[in-house]
Amino acid sequence: MAGDDKKLLQALIILVSSVLIISLISAGATFFVIMSKTTPATKKVIVEKPELGPITSLGEFIVNLADPTESHYLRANVVMELDYGSSLKLAEEVDKRMPQIKDIVISCLGSKTSVQLQDPENREALKQEVKDKINAVLNRGQLAKVYFTSFAIQ
Repeated sequence: MAGDDKKLLQALIILVSSVLIISLISAGATFFVIMSKTTPATKKVIVEKPELGPITSLGEFIVNLADPTESHYLRANVVMELDYGSSLKLAEEVDKRMPQIKDIVISCLGSKTSVQLQDPENREALKQEVKDKINAVLNRGQLAKVYFTSFAIQ
């Protein structure tokens, strides 16, 4: 009987060990499958940004704002970025049309109220308006962007 108990004990140990090993393997496989589905491999995507075009400073502008009741002033430095790869002829045209461009900027800035210019969305719309009006008079290329490097309402 002692021999039968020993064989039974060995068989039981082998059976329990087999079940334990199979359980660990299936748990590991399940973990691997779940992790591979929930966390996809992240690839770092490099997005090329457009090159910066030539920059032309228009200088500082001080204009009266269109406030109906009180007198407010705007002081702003305006910078234009020409399209990347634009020809030298565009830079020459911008230099020749500088008085016309500055007049456009003054007209656009002075047509706004202090309340309108306090809203960042309206400032972005103002940049777009200035850009569109200047692009309308340019023949040899386009502006890419208009920037305000300083902007103070008083």
